[in-house]
Amino acid sequence: MLRGMYTASGAMQALQRQQEMLSNNLANARTPGFRADQASLRTFPEMMIHQAATNERTGIRPAGNVGTLATGVFMQAATPNFAPGSITETGNATDLQISSAEGVPMFTILHGNGGGTAPEGEVLYTTNGQFAVDRDGILRTTDGDQVLDEDGNIMNVGNDDFKVSPEGVVTRGNGEQVGRLGLVTTNNTEQLERVENGLYRAPEALAQGNVKVDQGVLELGNVAIEQTMAEMNAGLRQFEANQKVIQAYDRTAEKAVSEIGRVR
Repeated sequence: MLRGMYTASGAMQALQRQQEMLSNNLANARTPGFRADQASLRTFPEMMIHQAATNERTGIRPAGNVGTLATGVFMQAATPNFAPGSITETGNATDLQISSAEGVPMFTILHGNGGGTAPEGEVLYTTNGQFAVDRDGILRTTDGDQVLDEDGNIMNVGNDDFKVSPEGVVTRGNGEQVGRLGLVTTNNTEQLERVENGLYRAPEALAQGNVKVDQGVLELGNVAIEQTMAEMNAGLRQFEANQKVIQAYDRTAEKAVSEIGRVR
């Protein structure tokens, strides 16, 4: 009985984590460059049940396995889905959308505020192409991180009057060429570690790739809203089902204490 209660409660905890993940996906559906998480649910290692009782009449303990017993499920991990998101045209020079046939394209940035889990000065990667120009002419992310070029140098565009070619070459309004954006691609997205605010850490520096850039266009989150809502509703029904299982076990235990164990 207790094992059944533990199994149902473990499933409820896993479903709660899944609901939190789906809620976060839904809240970031319009966040530029957001990559929706996908839940990986697994069962705990199965237990082998052996027949251990002794026959009271013969005194013989029969050998053999009864079978296996699963002891519940848990949410192992939430992995980002790097499928492209929806595209919207903004007309802003600092909004850039990237695409590539070679893999998942990303911008190279220098994390410069030292906050969160990423140390100051660490090179990270992002799919968020919504940038801004500070008073010194430095191209930055909306969180203040500096955008790097293909040589690892900070991009100084001067002001908002700049152009970006489809190849990623940045040219100021006066015709001065600044350099090429640090555009990389990867096919090993499982090696990327999500750090914070849409930033990713790679075990090794990612290679420059053949990436196409569209200026004045922004890629939003890749959240499938209808599918996410359906998964949330299904998770809620599963949560309620496990809740009823625990309630049934609780009523059975209460009856065993109050009636079966009653001394007449």
